Amino acid sequence: MAFWSVRATSALAEFAILAPERYDPRRAIVGGASATRLGDVVSCVRETIAPTARDDRLYVIVDTTNSREGVLHNSRSAALISTVGSNKKVTRPGDVIISRLRPYLRQVALVDNRLPGLTTDNLVACSTEYFVLRSLNGESIAYLVPLLLSPQVQEVLAAAQEGGHHPRVSDETVLNLPLPAEMAAQRAVISDRVEQAISMYRTSEAEIVATIGVATSSFAGSAKLNLIAS
Repeated sequence: MAFWSVRATSALAEFAILAPERYDPRRAIVGGASATRLGDVVSCVRETIAPTARDDRLYVIVDTTNSREGVLHNSRSAALISTVGSNKKVTRPGDVIISRLRPYLRQVALVDNRLPGLTTDNLVACSTEYFVLRSLNGESIAYLVPLLLSPQVQEVLAAAQEGGHHPRVSDETVLNLPLPAEMAAQRAVISDRVEQAISMYRTSEAEIVATIGVATSSFAGSAKLNLIAS
């Protein structure tokens, strides 16, 4: 289905952007009128660190492939930033990250304090393709994970992506998303549910890793493993 959007020249985006995606009517959530926007409850953190920085702290490095459906996945050990080949954004537990690249991949996650490899002595650095959302008042923003993964918001993000080879959404699009009043009223309860769900996932994840350890050690006493084809 084709969409038409007529705009006066005075209504064009800054610098008279003519990209048709910028004026796609699906970028507005139907029935999503709200006085509160995400930008009223979070900031978009832009702190970055380069491999050339003089920093002897260890970082858990997170790429866009490490996030999906609200959870971060990591199997690498923390490393010096000097061993990383590109600039990274600095993030921390409690932040919500969302990839600006190809939003249809649903690369949204809460940075939790049980992320594998994370300790009290190291930090988290993520790809610059992420928007790092941080609470303005210190309250949990875990409730934003299901909001950003909801069909309504996903449709807006899909319509708002611009660019052919590397379609991205802007931070303005994310910060202008409406926060439904009903969800805002229940944010503490929803945040708690999200945090508990991720905690249970971490427990399951740790148990799987432990069983892999058992399998690995079971081979330690054998000099050779004979594989018999059936």
